[in-house]
This record gives sequence, C-alpha cells and structure tokens, in this order.
Amino acid sequence: MCPQPTCGACRLKTLKLLSHQGLQQGLEQDVVLQSIDRAIEAVHNAAMKNGGKYNLEQRDVLQKLIHHRKETLFRKSHTASPVTMTPSSSDHHLDATASRQPNGVCRTGYERQHSLPSAEFLGEDCASYQVPPHPRRVASITPPPPGKRRPVPVGSVRGSPDARPDAPTRGSSLSSNSSVSTTSLDTLYTGSSTGEPGPPTAASSPSHTPPPIPSRSSARGAVPKPSALQNQSTAPEPPGTTEGPPEKDEQGAAEAPAPDLEALSSLTLEEPEKKEEAPVAPVAVPSTIGAELMELIRRNTSLSHDLCRVAIGVVVGHIQSSVPAVAGVMEQILISLVESKDLSSALPSGQVCHDQHRLEVIFADLARRKDDAQQRSWALYEDENVICCYLEELLRILTDADPEVCRKMCQKNEFEPVLSLVAYYQMEHRVALRLLLLKCFGAMCSLDAAVISSLVTSILPMELARDMQTDTQDHQKMCYSALVLTMVFSMGEPLPYHHYEHLSAHFVQFLLDVVEDGLPSDTTDQLPDLFVNLLLAFNLHIPDPENNVIMSTVSKRSNVKIFTEKLLLLLNRGDDPVRIFKHQPQPSHSVLKFLQDVFASRETASIFYHTDMMALIDITVRHISDLSPGDKLRMQYLTLMHGLIRSTSYLQHGHRLPDLRATLRRILSEEEGGLQSHTDQAIVRHMCEEFPALLCPPTS
Repeated sequence: MCPQPTCGACRLKTLKLLSHQGLQQGLEQDVVLQSIDRAIEAVHNAAMKNGGKYNLEQRDVLQKLIHHRKETLFRKSHTASPVTMTPSSSDHHLDATASRQPNGVCRTGYERQHSLPSAEFLGEDCASYQVPPHPRRVASITPPPPGKRRPVPVGSVRGSPDARPDAPTRGSSLSSNSSVSTTSLDTLYTGSSTGEPGPPTAASSPSHTPPPIPSRSSARGAVPKPSALQNQSTAPEPPGTTEGPPEKDEQGAAEAPAPDLEALSSLTLEEPEKKEEAPVAPVAVPSTIGAELMELIRRNTSLSHDLCRVAIGVVVGHIQSSVPAVAGVMEQILISLVESKDLSSALPSGQVCHDQHRLEVIFADLARRKDDAQQRSWALYEDENVICCYLEELLRILTDADPEVCRKMCQKNEFEPVLSLVAYYQMEHRVALRLLLLKCFGAMCSLDAAVISSLVTSILPMELARDMQTDTQDHQKMCYSALVLTMVFSMGEPLPYHHYEHLSAHFVQFLLDVVEDGLPSDTTDQLPDLFVNLLLAFNLHIPDPENNVIMSTVSKRSNVKIFTEKLLLLLNRGDDPVRIFKHQPQPSHSVLKFLQDVFASRETASIFYHTDMMALIDITVRHISDLSPGDKLRMQYLTLMHGLIRSTSYLQHGHRLPDLRATLRRILSEEEGGLQSHTDQAIVRHMCEEFPALLCPPTS
C-alpha cells in the first residue's frame, strides 16, 4: 500500500487495470452481438430457402435470439465504453488541449483517439450506447503546470465497477506539488465546450442517482445551454467545502431533465405495468397444434409416440395450472392433442409425417434391392451394413412411431411392403439380416390383425418351418423363428392347403422331439417352451380333431411326458401363451382347445399318466367351481370335463366326483348369467343325460 495517496505510479497502475477490464468487457459484448446477428441471419436464410415460411421451431429460435440481443444491448448500455490512453500520448493530449478548453480537455480529440460512438452511426438499436456519466465534482479552471505533470494514461474510471463517484477532498486541492488530480481526470468525462452538443447533465452533481438514459432522438436534439455549462465550469470550488449552494444548483440542474427525457423515463417505467395489467385477448389455437407438437418432439427427441403424448400433456398441464392467463389456450392445446389420433392426417395439409416419409424410403429401397438381379444371383455382401441400418431404423419406427402411420404404410397397395419383405427374407441367407427381418415381422404382427392375415397366406410360414428343420445350429434364429411363427398362427385363421406340404406330420414330429429331447445348441432350455407354444398356436387352425395332424402324431408317440407336464402347468396357471396381442376377434383358449382335442378320442387321451390325469381333474373341477356365471371360460372347462369323462374311466375311480356333482347342481339352479349361463346349463344337462351318475349317486 503506497503511503502517498497522490502517488502517480499507483494511480497509473490502477487506471491501466481499470482500462483493461472495461475494454475486455466491451469486446466480449461486441462478440456476443455479432454471434447473435449471425444466428438471426442464418434463420432468415433457412426460411428463405423454404419459400419465406417460418416453421414453429424457426419462430421459437428467432424469438429467443431477439430477446437475447435486447438483453445484451441492455447490459452493454449499463457498462461504460473502454477508454485507453498510452502514457506517451497523455501529456501531448493534455498540453494540446489545455489552451482550447477551460478545463484542459479537448473532447473532439478524445473521441477520435478512443473511438467513441458517433451519433451519426448510432441506430435506434444502438441508442443505449449514450450512457450519461456518473456524478463527478467539477474540476478547477487552472490546470496543473506542465512541469508538474506526469504521463498518466487515462483509464475507464467511469466504467469501472470500483470507481467512486466522488473523489477525495484533498485530491481536488490545487497544491503545486501534486500530480494530475482525480478531479482533473474526471474533466475528461464531464468537460464540454460551447459548440458541442451533449446531454443536459454534462456537468455532474454529487447526487448518486443517474439521470434517465436518453434516446437517440433526444441526444441529437437536446443541446444544453452554453452559458450554464460555462458558468459551472468556470466557478472554482473552495478546497475545503463539500456542501454549499453551488452543489445544490448543480443537483437541481441534474434532477431537472429535458421534457423528452422525462417522457422517455415515464414511458420506460410505466409501460411494463400497463402490459401486465392488460388482459390477454382470446387466441385462436390451430386445430393441428397437437399433431405439430407431437411431430416436433418425436423428430427431435426420438421418444416413442406414447411418451411424446405424455410429455406434451405434462408440460402443457403444468403451464395451464401455473399461468392462469393462458389457461384457455393450454386447454385448447390439450384438446387438440387428444383429438389428433392419426398423426399423418392431423398435420397441416402439405406436411408429411417424418416417420411416414422414412417408411416410404426404407420400403422402396429394400424392394429395389430385392429386385436387383445381380444381388440375387451373386449374393454380394458389401451392402450388409446399409441393409442392417435400414432394418434397424424400420424396427425402431414400427416399435415407437404412431401405430396408425405404420398400419397405413403396411397396408399400402394390399400389403405390398410386407409381402416384399417376405420375398426378401426368402432369398436372403445372411443370418444377421434374417434376424432383423424376423424382428420386423414380429413388430408388424403387433400392429393389426390384417397384417397377420397377410402373413398367414404368404410364403413366410413355409419358409420358417423349412428353415427351423434344416438349420438347427443357430440357437437365436431358431428362437426368433418359433416366436414369429407362433405370432402368425395366434389368430387361429385357416391356412392355405398347400402350406401343409411343409407344415406336415414330419414338422410336428420335429417339434415334439425338441420338446422331449432338446437340442445340443439349446443350452438355456428355451426351445421346449417356445415349441409348446407353437404347437398350441398351430392347433388353433384345425377345427376337426379327427383330421388333426397334431393329434395323429401325438397318438403315435410312446412318450410325451414333458409335453403333458408343460400343458398341466399352463392349465393350472390359467394362462394362454398364444394370446400375445389384443386383436379382435379373439380365438379360443389355446390350452383348453388342445386338451379338448386330446380327449376327443381314447387314443390321444391315453398320453397322460395316472398321476397327471388326477392333477388334470383337480384343476378342471376347481376352475368350474370358481368361475362365475356368464364366464366364457367356464363353458370351455365344462366341455373339457365332458370329453374327459367320455374318453377315460373317470366314473370308475370317481376322483373329486362329489365336488363335481355339487358344482353341476349349482349350475343347473342358476338364474343369472344371461345367455352364457344358459349355454352352460345345456352342457350340464347333456352330460347328465349321457352319464346320470354325475347327478345321482348309484344305489348299492
């Protein structure tokens, strides 16, 4: 800490530091403004390429950039322009101007040297550069003698956050041995000439309240009175006084701005309050706003269609509850979001859904590769990565996009894209591509029952059955093939007759062998469960048990122990592993349908061991007793029990017969349940007519 407060070296270091900080801050703000202008220009150029139309995203970005530019200009208006003066030029500057200005300042040279913004080049957006100076004490008339001066660079004292509006009292004294005082330095900012226009507060007062910021028009038109400024600058201030009539006059002059400035001040202070009090006018929300928001979020975040809807609902609902002024608008957006079921048709006319466009491109390119004769004959492998990318994107779209969009694209031209992929699967032998195609087929099956119908009548079931029997080494492909074939058979639709050439007794025998014996490649034991599900789904297509290829194959096997155990496990749980989708109409319960076909004849009914048969009777009687009237499953369990009694020696051992008799009597006495209950009663009467011992115990 220097002991001398008037030390020129200390003042020089301080001014250099303040000048550097002010200059650096100003340059950073200029760079920010240039970046914002370039970004705005880029948005305009992008809109011009689109015919001069701005989409929602461009409008949002443009509003944010304009708001950011205004904030940057506002911060810059409250920051002083950096002032830099080298030590070598300061003496010359002060000496050259001492003879022309009463206080030793040449403002024109100062502006030229420090590049102050001129009023001619300041536009309306740059009016914030004209910041009035902080209150300063008026310098004395007589500058220090030339011999006493030291080369002191004038820093941006005014713009520095550490600068004080009032200099020390002893620093303003006119002692002969002092260097350039702070008051004489302050005259660089506060001095003026009679011919120079400037703000009305050029001569500052000790008040700490700055005058309002003048606009560009007021800065040009408002010219202070020369006599008042000269009188203030020529009146010397006593060294020891800090308060007095001259300062009161100066304070009054500073607190009395020009009429234009008063109007501007009142405008800038009252305008925000008026905007807040003004009611929000009713806004017409476009009916397509919900679909547009869904499209924007889906394209920019890759969220699924359902998650996009949830995200918009949460955000809009929170805004509606937090900002009551826009509650009506938010409610209309929510209504539009709920009503936009089909994204492709809910968008504005001329705007195509991004997922729909990508599906068109992928289907067209895959069809072109399928029809390529060279690709079919030579089996080039260089395009595997490209096709993998296409299939992976197709799988993502089928899984995450709007189901209506995917459904329409798959049904286009009588399912031409789906059948084209099936043909491509038949001619493609690369395992990686086949796995991706199988995943895509599974995703298509989940879209609609009509897609499953098209796949059932295609060549895909025969190709999958052939591939499963010939290539048993690839475990993953075997699992996916069995799963997709189960999906294709899950609706119970009849198969074309020529399909049974591949879906024959040999294929059923292969499935049963894998269930009972397994495969060496199946280290996780997944194939037996998958093949059981496949047999259950395949059995749904065969209505007549007498001509059932599965039943005839099962009756010829000597051991199906694992298969029957898995059937009992599924029956006990009440699950239907084939009911994967919720498409309508729902087929019959696959497990109950299979067991009904098994007990349709004595040859197939003998596949169960005695212990398994007792467990089967326990499960069946329990379900008949527990299910309520009108349940469709109770009718199927009654049909199963009727076939079991007919094809086995049930009446001889009579396992759980008292419980079954009580349940049948209760069903006959039911008066509720509607038509379904009447059907159950008809089945019970038919059972009792055929086997009277079910209702009346035999007399000994």
